Amino acid sequence: AVVSTQSTGERLERQKAAELAAAKADRQLQHQLTRVKAIKKELNAEERRAAEITAARREKRAVVAVRPGKYGPGKLLQEQPEFLLPEEVSSSLRKLTVPSNNTQDRFLSLQKRNMIEVRQKVNPHRKYKLKTVEKWRKKLPEEIIELTKMKTKKKKKIAVESS
Repeated sequence: AVVSTQSTGERLERQKAAELAAAKADRQLQHQLTRVKAIKKELNAEERRAAEITAARREKRAVVAVRPGKYGPGKLLQEQPEFLLPEEVSSSLRKLTVPSNNTQDRFLSLQKRNMIEVRQKVNPHRKYKLKTVEKWRKKLPEEIIELTKMKTKKKKKIAVESS
């Protein structure tokens, strides 16, 4: 008799737990159904953002495809065009001198259009340091005598050590 009452109690507890789980699942489903509009809005916003990004990428690719390739890591510095003030301009156009150089302008134009690599000017420099050597001919006679004495002393020391 004790066993049957225990099993019926357990069975009732299991039924209650199953009913609670079913009720919880039903509430979650109802909550999700009410959130359908909000979820749709979120999805539409994400799709719009993705479409804008892809359109921007397409435009960028189209621009890059038309432009010639870039050579080198350097960037071209845009210089301000030189102009004359009204006081500096002469009355005659024949006397007017152009401050630009055609070859330099052509070169800059090629760099602007990425047809030539943009570089910084390299100043000439030595790869090695110059050695300074003092020649015997330039020395004074007294200095030469001292140097010869030093050499003979070294030779004598070496001779004494070796024997």
